[in-house]
Amino acid sequence: RRGIRALRSRAALYKECLADLAAGRRQVLLKKFMVALTRGGPGGMPKPIEIHAHDPMRYVGDMLAWVHQSIASERELLSALLAAARDEPASGTGEPVADEGAKGTTPAEVKAEEDAVLAAVLDAVGSTVQARLEAVLKAQHGSVMVFKLGNLLLFYLHTIGGLLARDAKLTAALQGLHKLAGRLFMESITQTAQRLYKQPPAVPAGLGPHTDIANVLQELAEVMSSFDGSLIPARLREGYFKPVLDESIEPLIAGASLSANAIAAGEGAIYLLNCLLAVQTLLQRFDFCAWRLPKLQQQISAAQDQGVSEQVVAVMRTFNLDEKMYALRAHRAAVAAAGGVEVEPLSAVAGMDALQLNIALKHFFNAVLTSSLDMKLVERITFPQKRLHARAQAARGVAASYTELYDAVMDPGAKYRDPRTILIHSAQQIESLLVDAS
Repeated sequence: RRGIRALRSRAALYKECLADLAAGRRQVLLKKFMVALTRGGPGGMPKPIEIHAHDPMRYVGDMLAWVHQSIASERELLSALLAAARDEPASGTGEPVADEGAKGTTPAEVKAEEDAVLAAVLDAVGSTVQARLEAVLKAQHGSVMVFKLGNLLLFYLHTIGGLLARDAKLTAALQGLHKLAGRLFMESITQTAQRLYKQPPAVPAGLGPHTDIANVLQELAEVMSSFDGSLIPARLREGYFKPVLDESIEPLIAGASLSANAIAAGEGAIYLLNCLLAVQTLLQRFDFCAWRLPKLQQQISAAQDQGVSEQVVAVMRTFNLDEKMYALRAHRAAVAAAGGVEVEPLSAVAGMDALQLNIALKHFFNAVLTSSLDMKLVERITFPQKRLHARAQAARGVAASYTELYDAVMDPGAKYRDPRTILIHSAQQIESLLVDAS
């Protein structure tokens, strides 16, 4: 203590001694670190850190934990050595008295000296850690592991960074490693998502999400779960994770849309709907993804409406009623365009005579009464609740088409001789049967 107090009175010599102290401790600490990496502790316990090199999370975690523990030990040593620079209690009184050699030295100045020496002591270990961690990050091929390593680095950046000066090289190294992990992660997910967009996978026969899409969503689920447990405050998570969603979800949905456009409209709509529902199920699990849900719901509604519309057309086509509806609407448009000029009645329109209507409606009524309408499109919606809703929506669409036909045929202006022999079931009856069956 007396020596430290004497040295402080000679600033240049004191500074040189601190530099020598840092150099000596730097070499000692680096040697200890290499032993911990390659040989482990006495008798092999704890085991060498490199024995876990095959497990990136364990390997990186053990290295940074060793560094964290060493910082605490070095800080304690430096505090003991430089204690004489602080005020000391007088013998037997417990009252502090200022040391003459340390006159003018404040606790903040002593703390700055400790920080500077500690940062210098850790330089060699920091460089070694940086090189090894960079190699680990660049060796990873999966975005999930890179993201988890980034979260681990963020944890130790906060933990170790709080023990060191802001300009410490080790802190800067951890910041650089965290940025590297973020860049590698974004490159990985962007590459994967862009591949789905540039080379859209074929639509499976069952119209469920393709395996490639399911795999991307599974990776994102793991990433989101890891992010949910990170140190980032809840209020900042949405903004922090937004670029990840933009670079992953948007190309995925665009790719699914391209795949859907390559097949029949009805099947394409159901396939896209299934993909969107899978995305929605994932995003609903995490609060920081809530901002994307309203737009996603609009996309889901549009895909479902198109799928249901195509299902209604398919049902009507099964009984040749799609042609009847087309003829009906064309006739209605012709009447409107005529502007009061008399046109032929609906019963005289080709394909709309009583006999052909009877034949088509006979099969339709039989299917409705036996609850055997083929809803094969909406039945391939993979989410049960949404499937039930879409089936009910399709049933109402078929009922609406029948009601439109019923009202037109029953209109006296259509000039059917006895329309009730054609339409033996009212619009209300058909609607009730269809809705109940759905």
